[in-house]
Amino acid sequence: MKGRLFCIFAWFLAVSSFAQEKVMLGKGEEIITIGLLNDTTPVYVVRQLREGLISTIKEYYVVTGDEKAGPYDDVEDLTFFSDGKILTYRAKIRGKWYVIAGKDKAGPYDEVWNFTLSPDKNVLAYIAVIGDQWYVIAGDEKAGPYDDVWGLTFSPDGKVLAYEARIGSQIYLIAEKEKADVYVDIKDFTFSRDGKVLAYGAKIEGQIYVMAENKKVGPYSDVGYLTFSPDGKVLAYAAEIGSKWYVIAENEKAGPYDGVWDLTFSPDAKVLAYRAKIGGQWYVIAGNEKAGPYDNVWCLTFSPDGNVLAYTAEIGGQWYVMAGKKKTGPYGSVGGLTFSPDGKVLTYGAKLDGKIYVINGNEKAGPYERLWFLTFSPDGIALAYRAEINGEWYSKVLINGKEYIGSVSNGVVVYVDNDTIRILNGK
Repeated sequence: MKGRLFCIFAWFLAVSSFAQEKVMLGKGEEIITIGLLNDTTPVYVVRQLREGLISTIKEYYVVTGDEKAGPYDDVEDLTFFSDGKILTYRAKIRGKWYVIAGKDKAGPYDEVWNFTLSPDKNVLAYIAVIGDQWYVIAGDEKAGPYDDVWGLTFSPDGKVLAYEARIGSQIYLIAEKEKADVYVDIKDFTFSRDGKVLAYGAKIEGQIYVMAENKKVGPYSDVGYLTFSPDGKVLAYAAEIGSKWYVIAENEKAGPYDGVWDLTFSPDAKVLAYRAKIGGQWYVIAGNEKAGPYDNVWCLTFSPDGNVLAYTAEIGGQWYVMAGKKKTGPYGSVGGLTFSPDGKVLTYGAKLDGKIYVINGNEKAGPYERLWFLTFSPDGIALAYRAEINGEWYSKVLINGKEYIGSVSNGVVVYVDNDTIRILNGK
């Protein structure tokens, strides 16, 4: 998670650029999520509570300008694609799920998962379940049926949609409608940053190999965490050889370890960091440096300039945030480490006294039951996230220490301040 520092002058300059729109809500109505269509038109989800014969009934509506769609039993994943021009969401109607995209409605489905936008935001893909069959929907195309699907991922250039699919007892890696060789198991896959190389681990005749650019490396007992460096020159991964784990990066091999997780390159590709288990204790490895031992380690995160490596560490049953030589805590649990775009502030979610809060530099927002998707506006002025309160998920933004219902849509900040919707270009 991220926090930001900004001067008073910048704040008042930002405020003066707001667009404003009044919103009128009826009895029992509340805005729980808001976004922007075409970077200018507010779209929001209204939850309405009304008393039925023997219970309180929840209904959801999606409001765009003067148009109001619904009622729905539930609304999730408010998404804008085709360069922010088309509104999409999934809506539950009488126990079935539908995907609403502009004026079109796809479904009914028993389940809809994994909304995934291509990097250029022109294609929306998702997984749909009908009965006991699974399908992948991408734009107007539908692939399947499969017995299971997971790992829906676009290449960074948006040209290839890849995923793993099970048909009977066999697992396929599907990439651009093509099925790679059939395997009993796929152990991970990843694209190079330019999208030209797809690397993956596959079980072949009882052994695991790493496949990339028509090359096969191995055999290993197991592999995981395949990761390309930001410049695309190095493919790194964790490999089990015998009963020990090693980190393989081109011609270099580090180890042995009892376990290896979460390989992460610095933005300049100069440092490879990961968490490793040695003799029952956990360590953070960053290039030739080692920090620890800890009872556990999670959430390795580099600052944008690569000068700070932050992570969470468990020490004596309590959790701390480690950033360089700075240690913050203790907390009951902590996660979601995110740096501000300028790298000056580290933000995260932390459990205090059984409740979850957003810690954003010197700011604290909450409490919440759960927290998800912390992200900043490009200029760092607004921190956006999803928070669960009394069983309902809200989209929130934190601006200058104050929280609002809001979001960052295509780099533009939109939020509700009392009865007014405010729009701030955060690009």
